Amino acid sequence: MITTRIFFIRHGEVENPNKILYGRLPGFGLSEVGRKQLMDTSEKLKNRKVDVIFSSPLLRARESAKILGDRWRLIPKVSRLLIEVDLAVEGMSTIEYNAKVQPHLYDPYYLEQGQESIDHISKRMTKFLHMILSEYKGKTIAVVSHGDPIGILKADIMNKPFTFDFKMTNYLKTGQWAELICKDYVCEWSDLSL
Repeated sequence: MITTRIFFIRHGEVENPNKILYGRLPGFGLSEVGRKQLMDTSEKLKNRKVDVIFSSPLLRARESAKILGDRWRLIPKVSRLLIEVDLAVEGMSTIEYNAKVQPHLYDPYYLEQGQESIDHISKRMTKFLHMILSEYKGKTIAVVSHGDPIGILKADIMNKPFTFDFKMTNYLKTGQWAELICKDYVCEWSDLSL
């Protein structure tokens, strides 16, 4: 049996002075706090031998991956499969989003408005995972992505629905990671970086 280790890392905190739901909007890079979070993460993971780093194409993820890559002397590879959720309510204030939309984001009402579905996110994240397991078997991989895509993959592997309750109790904070250990194609989440 061949063991592959994957660190799924959520990007660092974003510079967002106007407090909007930025989703896939361009130009949202890391804040100073976000850079520090990733420096702390790179310090905590410094003794792990990482063979390759993948990143979502969004600026905040690429900046996070570069900080990690500098630690391991690796140039991150970009995959669109890791991108943030395609939000129907992009640009909304985070206050309004948290109060009215967040628990219902994947409800039919928002799906009809163009919200990317849990099923679609699950399929692209699973496709990425299968690519990793076939091309990098036996390696250690760092993957920088976003909260919901990582959470949805976690729920899938645990064979649980990605409900709002699951999200609230399993969500990675910015700069945190979860380790996925795969023996051949059987994967199990190890722990969260708390």
